[in-house]
Amino acid sequence: MADFSSIDPQTLAQQLATYDIMSMQNQLKTKTATMTSQKKALDALKTALTDFRSAMTGLNGTSDGMLKNAVSMNREGIANVTANSSALKGTYNIEVEQLASAHQIGFDAMTDESIKNATGTMDITLGEGKSAKTITVNLDDMESLSDLTKAINGNKDNPGITASLIRTDGKIMLMLSSDESGEKNKITVGGSAGFDSANAKEIAKASDSIIKMGEMTFTNSSNTLDKLIDGVTIELTSLTEKDKPLTISVGTDSAGTKEQLQTFVDAYNTLQDTLTKLTKSGSGDDETRGAFAGDATMSSLDRELNDVMRQVFGGKRMSDFGITADKDGKLEIDSKKLDAVIKADPQKLNDLFNGKQGMLTAIDKSLDRYLNSTNGLLKGRQEVLDRQQKDIDTKTEAMNARFESSQARYLKQFTQLQKAMAQMNNTMGMFGLA
Repeated sequence: MADFSSIDPQTLAQQLATYDIMSMQNQLKTKTATMTSQKKALDALKTALTDFRSAMTGLNGTSDGMLKNAVSMNREGIANVTANSSALKGTYNIEVEQLASAHQIGFDAMTDESIKNATGTMDITLGEGKSAKTITVNLDDMESLSDLTKAINGNKDNPGITASLIRTDGKIMLMLSSDESGEKNKITVGGSAGFDSANAKEIAKASDSIIKMGEMTFTNSSNTLDKLIDGVTIELTSLTEKDKPLTISVGTDSAGTKEQLQTFVDAYNTLQDTLTKLTKSGSGDDETRGAFAGDATMSSLDRELNDVMRQVFGGKRMSDFGITADKDGKLEIDSKKLDAVIKADPQKLNDLFNGKQGMLTAIDKSLDRYLNSTNGLLKGRQEVLDRQQKDIDTKTEAMNARFESSQARYLKQFTQLQKAMAQMNNTMGMFGLA
């Protein structure tokens, strides 16, 4: 008769309990592997779409789009000039007769002692007429010029005046400076304390910049001219000599424009690589099936992007600029065709890609359907995966509970069996039957 007294109840109980949950364990393992794969794929897709969207945003600035312009000048040192995508080709002759400057006045008669003994108020006004703004400083409790500068600079209603102390040859002078240049930003001082503009020395005059283009004269409160020529920003730094104007030439930066377009093409092709990897069918011998193979949402995304890129924007298609897709759906550029079209009408490139009615805005709207943090399709997909994870967690807990219950039951049964067999063996041994 078999000797069951030597059996290990713990091992047998664990083996049988494991067998009881084997089917459920295999199902959960398969579901977990599928869900983990889809989670990784969804994260990869989110990253790819976000990176692509960021690249498109960078190429669709308010004033700096796909077209890049370059500026050349006949001499240096007069101005710093830049041209954005909206600037038109052209040559402009500018004479700079005067630079704008900020108003500065100084009070060299003021001393710590005179401020300490002063009573009443000091009214400091910036500007003239209806646009003038005034702050009032009470001098009754002032102890020094330093206290006065702090009171002026720290005033919550300060309209744009900076007070500073200038020290020379053992003397101190209070200087008031307008934060902005131009005639309209003149500083005047009055009040009941006796300090007023009549006692001040003018250190720098409040003046506008004066520019001539042919017979036309323009003035500006600052040295930055961003409305004189559309799309061109001129920062004046010096005056021109008589009858020697600054000549500014604006033209297309072909290399810079191609670089912008290549950024677009590379970003799109990188996204296509990700989509292809995630949706491939795995029909070939060496291919691994993508986590989103046959997925309707992914197919819709790919189709939607392709549709947008084949549409007409600003009267042009991408193919008109030599940008076409190869057999794998990746974009490539025909440089010769691109050069010819840009040379003929460079602004058409901006019309195609940029602005509220351009391709990049249309692409962004398409991407928002998927990336929107409130109701985007990928957010919905993530919520589905989260629910599946909760379901797996719940079933895993139930499986573990079943395992523990089965193991406890089997352990009890085999322990009782072991005891019974031991007693039987002892009884049989007493009769010499063992």
